[in-house]
Amino acid sequence: MPDDGSKLRDVSILADEGTRLAVEVSVARMARLADALVTPEGTATASIGFTREQGFAVAEVQAEAFVTLRCQRCMQPFEVCVGSDSRVWLPHSEQAAERVPAEAELMLAPEGRLRMAELVEEELLLALPLAPLHGDHERCVARNDEPLEAPEPTAEVQMPFAALGALMGRARPDEPKRPVKGRRRGD
Repeated sequence: MPDDGSKLRDVSILADEGTRLAVEVSVARMARLADALVTPEGTATASIGFTREQGFAVAEVQAEAFVTLRCQRCMQPFEVCVGSDSRVWLPHSEQAAERVPAEAELMLAPEGRLRMAELVEEELLLALPLAPLHGDHERCVARNDEPLEAPEPTAEVQMPFAALGALMGRARPDEPKRPVKGRRRGD
């Protein structure tokens, strides 16, 4: 039976024993993740395997959850599976964290103890898209319920700073060059 992730666990013991845990956590119980969603429904599942590397407990985390996000194009909710497959170092203090390789992902396990639900929540938060969008653009609809269409590419080249160049006394590329009034070099 999967663990609910609420129990505080000693990560050193888990690493020394090479433990693998199956974890199921209600999304509603993960407050930071739930705040990022349209609705805090569903269950996150994870498989967490522990090892030891360079004296540190390390967790191999595979986590996923079906969550409801808001599309940033049409502002409608949609369901998506977010997941993470990470290797997380678990130092017991900030001083110990300074010895973790710079490229490693880490999460502090104060006094060597951690709730697995916190680890799963952190990994899923990192897996959320910065700007959620429907996977297929036909699902996004405008206010008049017509599908949004991508604008047609135009052959005309836009030159937004051409007017600024003219104000500064510089010619546009399609005009002959004229001298700029003012000092010459060496004056």
